[in-house]
Order: sequence, then C-alpha cells, then structure tokens
Amino acid sequence: MTILKKYVLFLFLKAYLLTAISLVGIFLVVDFFGRADEFVAKNAPLIDLASYYIYKIPFVVNYMAPQAVLLATVITLASLARQNEFTAMKACGIGVTGITSPIIGAAVLIAVIVLVNSEFISPTTSQKMNYIFFSKVRNKATYGKIPKKDLWLKTKDHSIWSVDSFDPNNSSLRGVIILIPDDDLGIRKRIDARVAVWSAEKWDFIDGYVREFDDEGLQSTEYFASRSFPVSETPKDFAKVRKRPEEMSLREMYATIQVHAREGKDTTKKWVELHRNLSYPFISIVLALLAIPLSLRSSRRGGLLFCVAVNLASGFVFSFLYAVSISLGRGGTFGPVLAAWGPNLLFTALGFYLLLTMDSEKSFPL
Repeated sequence: MTILKKYVLFLFLKAYLLTAISLVGIFLVVDFFGRADEFVAKNAPLIDLASYYIYKIPFVVNYMAPQAVLLATVITLASLARQNEFTAMKACGIGVTGITSPIIGAAVLIAVIVLVNSEFISPTTSQKMNYIFFSKVRNKATYGKIPKKDLWLKTKDHSIWSVDSFDPNNSSLRGVIILIPDDDLGIRKRIDARVAVWSAEKWDFIDGYVREFDDEGLQSTEYFASRSFPVSETPKDFAKVRKRPEEMSLREMYATIQVHAREGKDTTKKWVELHRNLSYPFISIVLALLAIPLSLRSSRRGGLLFCVAVNLASGFVFSFLYAVSISLGRGGTFGPVLAAWGPNLLFTALGFYLLLTMDSEKSFPL
C-alpha cells in the first residue's frame, strides 16, 4: 500500500509541476504583451523588463497554486481511471480515501508552502517588482514614500497627535497638537508646539503652549520656549512607508490594522484583506477535496475532457462565490472571518459529502 501511495503521489506531483509551470508561463506571457509596450515607450533597460518578470514569479505562483492543484488532481485521477489502475486498487481492498490521501497531503503541503511564500518571499519580490514598474517606468513620485503631510496618530493611551508635516531626515515635526484624554475620554490636556525635534531619545517641543482642562472648561494656559513631555511615540511611529497590499506580509498587515485602529480609522476592509490572504492558500485543499469525487464520478460518464470541464466549472463556481463573499465583506455585509473562510468551509463540507457518497450512481446525490 505504501508503494501505491508513493506512485499516486509521484503522478500528482508530476502533474502539479506541469500545470503550475504552464499556468505561470501563460500568465506571464499574457501580462508581457499587456505591459511590454509601456517599458518600450519609456525606453526602460532590458534588465528592468527581465527583472520585473523574475520578481513577479513568486506572486504569480501564489495566485495560480489552487488552480494548479485542481488540474493536477483531475489529471492524476483521470489517468488512473483511464488505465483501470483505480479499479485495480479498489479490487485490492484499498478505499478511495486511501488512494487519494497522498493528493490531500500534497495539497496541504502546497498550501503551507504558499503561505510561507506569501509571508517571507512574495512581499519582498513584489516590492521590487512594483518599484521597477511604478517608480522607474511610470516615474510615480508617491510610490513607496513616507507620508509627510497632515498626519494623525492615535496612541495606545488614547492620546491624539495632529502633525502638519514630518521630516524623516532630521526626525522633526511641525505644527504639533497633542490631545490627552482623561479617564472619561474627555480632553484633560492640550499641547501645542511650533516644532518638535527628536533628540536623546525624547521629543523636545519648541515654542508652544500647554492648556489644562477640567469639567468646567479651560483651567490654565502656560507658554513654554522648550520643554519635553513624557510621551511614548518615536519617529518610527510616523515614518511608516506607504505600501501596496501585495507588498505586505501577514504580520505587517496585522500591525497596520492595529495602528489604524488606534487612529480611530475603519479597519473592516483591512481585516477582510488579512483574512483573505490567510484563507487563499488553503483553497488548494478545498479544490483538491472537491476535485477528487467529481473526477471519479465524471470519469464514469466521459473522458478526460469531460472530467476537466466538470471540475473547471466547479472551480469557477467556487471562485465566483469566493469573490462575491470577499466583496460583501469589504462592504460590511459579512464579517471578515465569514467573508474569507465561509466559501472554504462550505465547499470543504461539499467535498467531504461527495466523498462519503462515492458509491452512489448519481453524479450529484441528494
């Protein structure tokens, strides 16, 4: 039985590598014909064009992994059925789950690899890819820049910073207003400063006022030429580089959500994107679970093309529902967890149901 599992695993991995390379190649070729003219029009060096597509490969591999698993599962099982090897294995007393467990195991491994890639490799390569395209080719001045104007920051102690401008080169702020709340979240103190300079691990506030408030309103106003206040914020809290979603790891996305939450911003869409990035790799497992029973059932009634057509149709339905669910999550109709994981759970349950009813003569037993 171990030899048979190795044989099935070998067939699946061979089919997966073939389909993955083909899908990635097709994607890159189509993208090349869509973008090459822009590189040529801007007289971009050939090395930039080549580097752009080399850096794009990890992103495309992540995107195409579930589709490659679906096609590899179909090809593997259709091949076994066509050679009557699947029937021979069942005649030897090996169940469907025993025959297909290597495929499920490989799909789990692929999902983990995609997750690792999206966390440690793809964000870095995507950043380099976007730098070439947006900065060097399109000359987009705002790409990858640190926000420097009209900054707002809500800190862990609920204080609110308003800054007219930030200079990351000398770690200085201009036009600073700090609102410090009391226990009831009313304003207890307000600090205004013309300039704040980071020096010796603290902010030196220059040319400003300190206003104290109580329940009846303004209690006192005090001018200062230069003073330091006990605040925990550092220049790093203001020097956040603006990144595109594909350039951020899961940890960076989570950290960004925490910062935006402290700033009082709506983080619904960012939570949806975080859960989408978490759930997407596991679509490989979902499609493998779905493709196994559909491939075996459809192989009874047609050849390889019919088998592929049935599975591609099911993959299209899943992709459509997944996209709709994500859209509803971004709109606030679904919660982030339901939006990203709901379709996965639904189609996983459907895959298990079809597996458990493999002995039925109906294509879709109810």
